[in-house]
Amino acid sequence: MRFIRELNTETKKLLERISWQSKYPQVRDRAKCILLSYQKFSINELSSLFGVTRKTIYNWLTKWEDQKIIGIYNQKGRGRKPKLNQEQRQQVKEWVKSEPKSLNKVKNKINKEWKIDVSKETIKRTIKKLNMKWKRMKRGTSKTPDDWELDVKIPRLKELKEQAKKGEIELRYLDESGFSLKPDIPYGWQEKLKRITINSSQSKRINVLGLMGCENQLDYE
Repeated sequence: MRFIRELNTETKKLLERISWQSKYPQVRDRAKCILLSYQKFSINELSSLFGVTRKTIYNWLTKWEDQKIIGIYNQKGRGRKPKLNQEQRQQVKEWVKSEPKSLNKVKNKINKEWKIDVSKETIKRTIKKLNMKWKRMKRGTSKTPDDWELDVKIPRLKELKEQAKKGEIELRYLDESGFSLKPDIPYGWQEKLKRITINSSQSKRINVLGLMGCENQLDYE
């Protein structure tokens, strides 16, 4: 029968701590396996307990005997290769940008284009590594002024400000805004330092009209 035969008190305490606290599930399992083997659990019992093959258990025990603590950790360059290469990961990011609220659509595109079956969790891990996160979008205006409008209106506004300073006119700024009691701004996958802007839409809202003067006087209704 194959067992781990020697574990000193300090090593047992270290393995127990690793089996509870390591952030890597495989490392936790290997640490538990070494402890149970020391308690005379057979390879068949360990294989059934951890849901792996007898060969895997044998390899865990062998690595422990050869390398001790280092043997329970994955070495660099080992492990399963990623399903998507770097070029494909960048393409996935672009697809997520175009479909920020539906990873299922991105999942289907990956399968259709490359015949690769990946889970939504794999897509999430991929785009998080590419500096994206799940966050609320922001509301934007449905229309932005044309360049010619700015060229005409900004100089005119400067003239009005000068007149207001001289007391020739009373300058006030007029704006209207609407407020909704329901949160209707959706979440989506976006780059960390950017936010998707969506157009405002008509709905039941409380509209407020405000006039603000140059000295921050505010009238509203």
